Amino acid sequence: MKNLLFPFLLLTTPLFAQANATSELMTYGDVLGGPITARISNVTPNTLCAVLPSFSNGGSNGLVAGTGDPNDVLAIGLDLASKGHYFTGRSDSNGNLDIHFNIPNISSFLNRDIWFQALSRPGLGGVDQYDDFSNIRWFNLNFSDRWQSAGSNIPSSLANISWDVLERGPNGNATRLFACGGGPALLTDVGTAYHCSDQAWIYDLNSGTTTLLAGTMNESRAFHTATVLQDGRVVVTGGVTYGGQKGNGDYFTKILNTAEIYDPITGSWTLLPALSEYRAAHSASLLDDGRLLIAGGTEGSGSHELTDVADLLGSSLKQTEYLDPATLTWTNGPNIPEPKAGHGCITLADGRILMSGGITYSTIFGIRIPDFSNQASIYDPATGTFSSARNIGSKRALFAEVLLPSGKVALFGGAGGDILNVGPIRNCNLYDPITENSSGLSQLPGDRAFGRAVSIGGGNCLIIGGASGDLVDPIPNNNNWIFDTINDTVTPLTSMPEDHAGGIVELMEDGTVYVGGGESNSGAGIAKAISYSP
Repeated sequence: MKNLLFPFLLLTTPLFAQANATSELMTYGDVLGGPITARISNVTPNTLCAVLPSFSNGGSNGLVAGTGDPNDVLAIGLDLASKGHYFTGRSDSNGNLDIHFNIPNISSFLNRDIWFQALSRPGLGGVDQYDDFSNIRWFNLNFSDRWQSAGSNIPSSLANISWDVLERGPNGNATRLFACGGGPALLTDVGTAYHCSDQAWIYDLNSGTTTLLAGTMNESRAFHTATVLQDGRVVVTGGVTYGGQKGNGDYFTKILNTAEIYDPITGSWTLLPALSEYRAAHSASLLDDGRLLIAGGTEGSGSHELTDVADLLGSSLKQTEYLDPATLTWTNGPNIPEPKAGHGCITLADGRILMSGGITYSTIFGIRIPDFSNQASIYDPATGTFSSARNIGSKRALFAEVLLPSGKVALFGGAGGDILNVGPIRNCNLYDPITENSSGLSQLPGDRAFGRAVSIGGGNCLIIGGASGDLVDPIPNNNNWIFDTINDTVTPLTSMPEDHAGGIVELMEDGTVYVGGGESNSGAGIAKAISYSP
């Protein structure tokens, strides 16, 4: 690797790009004064490559001659390199290269946006001919501990968004995300109208861009599900939406029984036949045979409305249903052993599905008594049946859960207690779906419901945001921890720039954790997208 002066030739001589060339650029590290690795892949083997940094993405002064190949675009400016710095190396026999350098610790760089692009030069000759032009990488520079901007923001300030992975990289982690809907906290004051979004968008890791889809959903939704089918279409089900205003002036939300599908080829949304049940805070699981399993959720009051907590508690469902992707029709599935809403649902390494916890109820003398559950059920796709499993330890709903490389499931926080004392909890458990044994882990430093968590390698989990307070008026937090489930230790991290609850959290192919949207402590949604680099 060399740190070189930009030759004057590069600024004055046209560059000719070869057609049909592609390359990818990933970056690791984004802290002032810290190291950075630029990883280039899919370039011509044994080729000189250059990584260009820039404070601008405004173009390249027309240096690249048109070839008809949309990948042949030198898209960033050369302003940062105007002092003469760029970074070079030679790709290996597989067309890959890691270039290492340090970000200068210069105060004027603080909170500046920086772009990177790579190109390769396969040979020398009378004309400078450049080959592979990479995607663009972007982030914001600061002194903080690994929290940075992550591409463009989501379309509007939203929480309770539903999302799924559109594409994955070689390591199995996300490179493109599909997201849709969202709204404020579910249990708002009856004097406040609850409005949801009907928008959908795609986040692309490689370009760092968020693209708003031209078409909108047929319904505005929050507390819904979004699932990418095996053929790339996306199914969205249920949720809540704005219901209206009662005669006494109280606003209410409406539980939905509608479903719709997005076709990325046509860019269109199509309503599907109605669900068999009205559902919100339910789960959706894609089975190996391509079918979609919808399970549980809350149906609200007798008129499928939510005005307050009383409408939520005691209205959980045990019913499930399947969507056939070929016929786009619904059929009833087996009941879960107990009603569940706001429950955990995770596909295990062997393809079985663990459903655990949730808001449930028992019936005494015909009266529903609401409660939180610690019961686990396992769905076996081979038999199409549920079986009861041993409990998961603490009673909880609206919690974070992670499938660990060991095959065990870690459960963090959530809402719990009894009907007289309902609120966020800090209890954590480790559940083995093979032995059905649950063991207690160390408690979180604070009570936390509506949190998110992802596995970041080994037995380590990153726990992000969530809310304390109570379920009627949750208070989002900006606290984050690394939970080492092997050694049972919790390590606090630098806080996020803003409070966060109910947004997107996903482990990306470049090793970062993407966080998009969510709800702030002020009660307003967040449009910002940030990332954490473990």
